[in-house]
Amino acid sequence: MMNVKTIKGFTVIELMIVVGVIGILLAVGLPSLQDTISRISTNTQAKTLVSSLNFARSEAIKRGSLVSICASASGTDCAADAWSDGWLVFVDNNGDANGAVGSVDVGDEVLRVYQGLGGNTLTFSADIQQFDPRGFGTNAAARTFLLCPEDDNSVNAQAVEISITGRGRRIHDGLDCS
Repeated sequence: MMNVKTIKGFTVIELMIVVGVIGILLAVGLPSLQDTISRISTNTQAKTLVSSLNFARSEAIKRGSLVSICASASGTDCAADAWSDGWLVFVDNNGDANGAVGSVDVGDEVLRVYQGLGGNTLTFSADIQQFDPRGFGTNAAARTFLLCPEDDNSVNAQAVEISITGRGRRIHDGLDCS
């Protein structure tokens, strides 16, 4: 027969110890979690950038014409140094794109618009990236996109280097966000 006077449960002291242990674990683990989230965010955004570059390159080959990528805050026209606000891929049908405001004109066709990066910064060594009908970049030397996390932690930074052949290569090490 069971004893009716046996009461099951936790004491206040036991609950306070458990809450204290959980608090210590959170204090130790939270910075690591934030660093992981930052690394995942920049990694995902770098993959999106590489995907958009590959898309532009393949469209240039498929269409047999010049396809350009430029920074765009509005999603309808190029904007100088606004890569963090988004970018767009367009067919430069009349060959007059230079990356400045007004580069996308009546004769051009916008293929895709990419949204901003949500706090992370993206810089590029040029105003515009173009691919010719063979898929080669029109640049005379390698160009680099640098993607830095919101906290400027260079360890979590990503870069995408575009060679003159038009191929993009991701770089993870040796980057400086300062």
